[in-house]
Amino acid sequence: MIIYVDPADELNTIVHRIRLEEDSEIVLVVPPENWALRDRINIKLLAKYAKDSQKNLVIKTGDPLIIKHAEAVELRVIRDESAAAVEDGDEEAVEVKHRNRQSRDRVERLIVLLLIAASVLGLAYYHLPKAVIVVSPKQETFKYTLQVPLDGLDGIELASVQTLLTRRTPATGRKIVGISRAVGAVTLINQSQSEAAVAKGTILETGSGILFRTTKDVVVPAVTTQYFMDIPTGLTAGKAEVEIEAVEAGSQGNVAAGRIVAIRGYDLEVRNSDPTSGGEDVVLEVAVREDIERAQNLVRRDGEQELRDALIVQLGGRLMIDETFKIDIEWTNMSQVDEETSEVFASGICVGKAYLVDLDQLSRATAALLAEAVPDGFVLVPETVSFDSVSINETEAGYQLNLRTQAVIRGVIDEATLAQQLAGREDEEIDTVLIANPGVARIYVESGPQDKLPQLPRWLKIKVEEPVY
Repeated sequence: MIIYVDPADELNTIVHRIRLEEDSEIVLVVPPENWALRDRINIKLLAKYAKDSQKNLVIKTGDPLIIKHAEAVELRVIRDESAAAVEDGDEEAVEVKHRNRQSRDRVERLIVLLLIAASVLGLAYYHLPKAVIVVSPKQETFKYTLQVPLDGLDGIELASVQTLLTRRTPATGRKIVGISRAVGAVTLINQSQSEAAVAKGTILETGSGILFRTTKDVVVPAVTTQYFMDIPTGLTAGKAEVEIEAVEAGSQGNVAAGRIVAIRGYDLEVRNSDPTSGGEDVVLEVAVREDIERAQNLVRRDGEQELRDALIVQLGGRLMIDETFKIDIEWTNMSQVDEETSEVFASGICVGKAYLVDLDQLSRATAALLAEAVPDGFVLVPETVSFDSVSINETEAGYQLNLRTQAVIRGVIDEATLAQQLAGREDEEIDTVLIANPGVARIYVESGPQDKLPQLPRWLKIKVEEPVY
């Protein structure tokens, strides 16, 4: 493949043309006017590229300097006889010709640069603004009340902690328990014609219902006839004495003489001529409902404080909403009513929950919600958001946060639209544009013609005066 090198080709151009050729055999025809390959370093680079790319490169030229450099790096050379007339004595002429060409190139470049500069100046004149208009956005205080569920806000987290507590309190209940039964004896009177066999354990009772029982079997004789000189003078009831004991232990079995008046299951009369005795009581401490409730209240009181302290540890720069704090207790063990004890206890797992607030995140979330309520043509300035009041309402669906907020809102300036509206306007017409843009507080011409603005919008530079908050 033969490649003809142009006199103006640089080394990069020559290498690029060689790279595009698929043939491995390439003849590079170099005219004497080519100044790039007269450089020894360029010839070395060309030879290295040919070797790296596995190209068999042959240089055909009549330039003795190029031939010299090529042979020095072991490139094959074909001497161009048609150009051989250029001997060592003609090298100066070739160099002069090359310099003349460079001079022409400089002139051409200068002309191109001048044309480009003229075009840029023309475009600059066409596009650069000829008037600067200063626009001040309108600022207003925007007040709004937000009502949002706590669970729906960023920066608010429902935190939960738990602890197991046991609290004790003295038992105040008292219970009287009998420790021994009252004992005594009764006389059983039989008014019938036949004897009565009274079994052990037969129940006797007083008029007030206190029960006794016989402690052994006894036979009560029948009525007998009394005689005097074989003459019946009267009847005598059968009698028998038997020991008794109170059915229930305790001092209530100690009754006075004559108080036991009935026997169950027999048609007999009963008399206790002596009081019963020996019944004794003991007073025991027992748990009552009030004691248990008091122990539970201690668990609830101390649990609330411990859980609050545990939640405070989790704050990490956040705040706890006290109104949302709740404590639930799962009772695991406690004393029972009437349980004999000197100390009543209650144990339970206490679970505390409350909402924690990250004020920075809440402010950002609030600003986002407020931004949706801002009137058209205005935008919210987030750093000006403040809270007038904060309250919490508990509903069936959960907690609701009520925020009375205020912030500064700023008018939105559409510079392109405003430039179109102002283009070609006379000074007295600027107020008309101001009225048509409720978000603009002030428009004035900073520089440029004062009586009438330029006709094209691109000739107007809209400069928005940023407010300071």
